[in-house]
Amino acid sequence: MAVQAEPYCWPFPGSRLEPSNTALIIIDMQIDFCGKGGYVDLMGYDTAALAAPIQPIKRVLDAFRRLGFPVIHTREGHRPDLSDLPANKKWRSEQIGAGIGSKGPAGRVLVRGEPGWEIIPELAPLPGEPVIDKPGKGSFLATDLDLVLRTKGIQNIVLTGITTDVCVHTTMRDANDRGYECVLLADCCAATSPANHAAALQMIKMQGGVFGAVATSGALLAALGEPAPEKPVMNGVAKLGREVEVEALPYPYNLPVEHTAVVMIDFQRDFMLEGGFGATLGNDVGILKAYLPAAQRLLAAARSAGMLVVHTLEAHKPDLSDLPPSKLHRGNLPPGLRIGDEGSMGRILIAGEHGNGIVDEVAPIQGELAIHKPGKGAFWATGLHETLQARGITHLLFAGVTTEVCVQTSMREANDRGYECLLVTDATASYFPAFKEQAIAMIRAQGGIVGWTADTAAIETALA
Repeated sequence: MAVQAEPYCWPFPGSRLEPSNTALIIIDMQIDFCGKGGYVDLMGYDTAALAAPIQPIKRVLDAFRRLGFPVIHTREGHRPDLSDLPANKKWRSEQIGAGIGSKGPAGRVLVRGEPGWEIIPELAPLPGEPVIDKPGKGSFLATDLDLVLRTKGIQNIVLTGITTDVCVHTTMRDANDRGYECVLLADCCAATSPANHAAALQMIKMQGGVFGAVATSGALLAALGEPAPEKPVMNGVAKLGREVEVEALPYPYNLPVEHTAVVMIDFQRDFMLEGGFGATLGNDVGILKAYLPAAQRLLAAARSAGMLVVHTLEAHKPDLSDLPPSKLHRGNLPPGLRIGDEGSMGRILIAGEHGNGIVDEVAPIQGELAIHKPGKGAFWATGLHETLQARGITHLLFAGVTTEVCVQTSMREANDRGYECLLVTDATASYFPAFKEQAIAMIRAQGGIVGWTADTAAIETALA
């Protein structure tokens, strides 16, 4: 029994894949790392990408439990008195605004016993499954993980969790040096940066597999003789494979409900409300607000159907490290109107500021994803593609502002990545109505070169 992997079929020849010698390690799937109000969220990173591996991990976890393979969980955290927290680690966390031990929405940050330190409910350990509490990035330092593995006779380790480039990679390296045969499941891991995730995977595969091998959850489950994944469950509603037809242009759009997501682009106060960034530039925000009722109806229809909903926010880190100089200086704006400057709703286009939030009418609800993007497109420098892939999404319905800039850019990015895209025309708007109409014409030109267009009523009718 071998797993199709890179750069070799795993485990290496002569080894076996069976419950007596192979363990699954799920690394740091904690609220502090992939939940709202946790450590990573406080640092200003997008937690949506870090939530993407949850369902693939759950499939592997369910299979390993059913087949009798050992399962081990890890949690990064420190003692309440912080006596095991190195001074340099504490100082670094404070520099990025998420000081370990400080109070946060999920309790004291990265402190044992606090709500944020707990493993997320979807992957919670069962009685009898060891939980390794670790103070560092690696799972072996100052823990009894090696003793647990050797007591169980484990030779092979299947690695999952977050983040790929930090705790997962450190654990894999440590395990490799101790003689364990390791495989990392690419779709069961994630990083705060997609580029870091990709680079971490490539490092493993170099030099004939210097740290082990890389595979997917599907390849592992196939090697174990497990059936293909069940139909996904989104927003708590199980799907039945329903496909509907939407009256659209340039021709009808087939919408597979379970594989379709609604992407709400940048319905932010900075763009939509008086006193926001858009209004200070002289734009009439009333034009955009007029389209909110249709956007609300689209959201209601999607939620009722149990579809995945993704919200995007154009936002930069407080230190502006993700802001290109060209974007900062474009428009020759005076001081006080540039990105990062203090405005009437807080710093302009900075994550976490009041103006950067989504307007109440279409605000996210629990279970919906929020993607912070530093550019106009929703796919650049975000984990959106990985998130959608992990959830089996193939079709996207777009709404938001502005039509010709962020919405159209995101739709073009999605089209190039193979998604079937539809723009909901009465749930999108531009400060310049003529630009909106021209963007719509571009999208459906040449037989739908970028995608389809339809109004909210057509979506509601199809989903009814």
